[in-house]
Amino acid sequence: MLSLGSKIPDVTIPPTTGLCEAPTPLSDLAAQGPIVMYSYPADGTPMCTRQACMVRDTVAQHAGELEAAGLRVVGVSPQGTTSHEKFSARHNLPFPIIADEDKTVLRALEALGPLGIPRRVTYLLLTNGTIGDAITADLRLGRHTKFIRNALETVKA
Repeated sequence: MLSLGSKIPDVTIPPTTGLCEAPTPLSDLAAQGPIVMYSYPADGTPMCTRQACMVRDTVAQHAGELEAAGLRVVGVSPQGTTSHEKFSARHNLPFPIIADEDKTVLRALEALGPLGIPRRVTYLLLTNGTIGDAITADLRLGRHTKFIRNALETVKA
């Protein structure tokens, strides 16, 4: 996992609906406004669905505050765009999900576990190009939604 205060990795995000229309450096996206970026292993699995829905509900609960603070939430996992679009539509996810099929973004975020399986890691990416906060919680999904609320307080301060 990347350490607090470290520089946002030099990785390019592929075109992602609702996030960027062309390949864009992650640091450039963060410069446009802080981002909570969470990773997960796979669309449609029970734990990943539960995690995404918990994040969705937290985003909905704090939508006005998130918008006022300019804080965006973004998911990332190794499935393709079509899988993410179906997953997002099925669960009404109001945030973009990066299709990281070659795991370049996950690798740069140090979010891969043994055998290259993505872990549940969440980062706060700040506009100054640094990591503002980070957690790893593979089984305790509630920590990721609490992280979003804490990130909101950090950004508002």
